[in-house]
Amino acid sequence: MSYYDYNVEDLEDFTPFENFLSGIRDNVTQMKYRGQLEMFLNPRYRWDLSQQKRMLLPDDELAVLVNDFVELIKKNPAKGKEKIKRYVQYVRKQIREGSLNPNTARSRLKPIKSLLRSNEIEFSWYLIDRNLPKETKSEDRAYTREEIQNMLVHCHDIIDKVIIVGFSSGGFRLEAWDYFTWDDVKFFRNDDGTYKGGALRVYRGDSEEYWTYVTPEFCNLLDLYREYWRNKFMKEPSTSDPLLVRERSPFPVRLQHVGISRRVKKIVDCIGLRDNMMPGKKRYEVQLDHGFRKYFNTMLRRARVNFADKEDMMGHKTGLESSYERYVEEDIERFSEYQKAFHF
Repeated sequence: MSYYDYNVEDLEDFTPFENFLSGIRDNVTQMKYRGQLEMFLNPRYRWDLSQQKRMLLPDDELAVLVNDFVELIKKNPAKGKEKIKRYVQYVRKQIREGSLNPNTARSRLKPIKSLLRSNEIEFSWYLIDRNLPKETKSEDRAYTREEIQNMLVHCHDIIDKVIIVGFSSGGFRLEAWDYFTWDDVKFFRNDDGTYKGGALRVYRGDSEEYWTYVTPEFCNLLDLYREYWRNKFMKEPSTSDPLLVRERSPFPVRLQHVGISRRVKKIVDCIGLRDNMMPGKKRYEVQLDHGFRKYFNTMLRRARVNFADKEDMMGHKTGLESSYERYVEEDIERFSEYQKAFHF
């Protein structure tokens, strides 16, 4: 029976859990929000610090918890708010114990807010947000240029080099690797045919899509990687093929961000950056993947790149009207600002 054969009365309403999932378009965000929502609704999921493991629920069991909570907060908003307050107390306890950074505390409430919005539930967050601690200045630092140069020495193959140079010259987040295709790289050339640099589309097709730029070194590495691709798959990569692929797959399968992070960790371990944790801290001095983004931000700042242009290259919302950036160098006017940072 097709959809059009049903009467309106026969159609079943979406469950609160289905509304929650359908309200999040990005798969990576959906997975993250799902886990954090389970942490809120299922105390067994929360970190067992002695065993360092999580107890995950299958979707059907999590759906029951989600649907019950939505029903509770609709019938008794005070009880629903009390449950959220109890969870905020747990978050504050994690911060006091040093197992949670104050700057990430507010992100723990985002899945709950998304759940209520997707089910059209009006709710005042003012007092709850006030109970969260103020954000602190981040203590982690960016990678240095010398450290990144050392990483390149310890790369195992061309894929590692594309990852390290792509991260440091493009400044995008780790999850962006799950989107890149060959069509997202636009090369700019000098009159003699050498690479001037390039533009890179981040989060293609997502509401957060934006353009950043890459150095001539990254373009040259992609040429070498394209040759590797030809030899491996006996064909040219198509525009829709993933930019980076799994090394052991006989056909093009995307190398996901988890695999990329694993490669970065091996390289960073090789140069000794994660041998020791700072005394009294539960975080390393440089974040594994975000350290490249901080490096990108630092270099553009030192080069005195226009602030609005720098924020645009990092995908930050500046409140200004975005230009209609397209595919050719003349239409992407911020590239000249990016070039200021080349010698940095």
